[in-house]
Amino acid sequence: MKKITQEWLKKILDKGKDDTIERKVSSIIEEVRKKGDKALIQLTERFDGVKDVEIKVPEAEIVKARRGIDRKLLQVIEVVRKRIEKYHRKQMPERWTVREKGLSISFEFSPVETVGIYIPAAQSPLVSTVLMAVVPAYVAGVKEVFVASPPSFKGSVHPVITGVLGYLGVENIFAIGGAQAIAAFAYGTETVPRVDVIAGPGNKYVNTAKILVSGHVGIDTPAGPSELVIFSDGSGRPEFIAADMNAQIEHRNGLGILITTSEKLGDIVSKKVKGGYWLYVKTKEEAVRAINEITPEHLQLMCKSPERMIKKVIAGAVFIGDYSPATLGDYFAGPSHILPTGKTARFSSGLSVYTFLRSYSVISGSQHFYKKYGQLMEILPEIEGLAFHKASLNIRRKGKG
Repeated sequence: MKKITQEWLKKILDKGKDDTIERKVSSIIEEVRKKGDKALIQLTERFDGVKDVEIKVPEAEIVKARRGIDRKLLQVIEVVRKRIEKYHRKQMPERWTVREKGLSISFEFSPVETVGIYIPAAQSPLVSTVLMAVVPAYVAGVKEVFVASPPSFKGSVHPVITGVLGYLGVENIFAIGGAQAIAAFAYGTETVPRVDVIAGPGNKYVNTAKILVSGHVGIDTPAGPSELVIFSDGSGRPEFIAADMNAQIEHRNGLGILITTSEKLGDIVSKKVKGGYWLYVKTKEEAVRAINEITPEHLQLMCKSPERMIKKVIAGAVFIGDYSPATLGDYFAGPSHILPTGKTARFSSGLSVYTFLRSYSVISGSQHFYKKYGQLMEILPEIEGLAFHKASLNIRRKGKG
């Protein structure tokens, strides 16, 4: 690990910005929008080296992959699925109603109709990401879940990914990756349907594509390359911190930073980790400022009285104590591990049932309400110079028509 200063930290955070990516991704999106499936086939050959890709994974392939899931893996999948489901069922909001004489106002929630989930290709099949994205969508009540993943295994989606998706009940899987997959979900092609919401993590091209199509389609959160910040005041166990930093370094293009008020701890950990950075600060207050400058995807507080810091820090998810590593959240705890990156935790949240729900008000009034408040209501449209708006209210107050 490399020791850095506050000035170096700012340079590291700015280093990943590349204005050319947006231009490249915009071009890919426009190509898919204009040419549909033809563009997907051409782009897949260009970026994945797969010629004449079969865009939709055949049903027979899904069935075969599902039957081929290792029994031990299936046991793990079922345990984790139940944990994710249990946690996300607790998230489900309830409708509520405010009533007064002549008026009833309700706040309602309904699931979106269709969701497109992106599962990245990686060194190994990301089974955990499948579970963390698909299960919350089904808990929210989404009727149709579509999944895209690059053809990284013999020209198609990795069979473990396909099998787990089949086990979860996903019938529509597409062997496409990158920004082109996001564009296909956003605008639709002859084979890939347009969806209401796109969810799932990805590299900087996928992440940029999600941001560019948002507005045409909903997205979960900007979830790019992984980030981990660990804060310790010296009370955290060095071997645990080193293990967690090494786990973070395993992520391709992942960012790992230890912030500590103990130079001794920083020195010890830095010798056990090949990669990442550590930053010495004098106080917890200084640590909080550094954390909020980063606003990391994952934040581990391995210090005394961590509860005093929780409300002060900004992160996609916060892990407290020596026995709460980010890896616990990655695989088993229950909340989705699809979290905001690139400082977007300042205004965005991790994937949850709310990603797949839309909220709306239902308003029901009677004439009595206009008798009581009609004249007051008519003042605002009159001030705004909207005569027909005023008339719309006035005709009900007077009971005409």
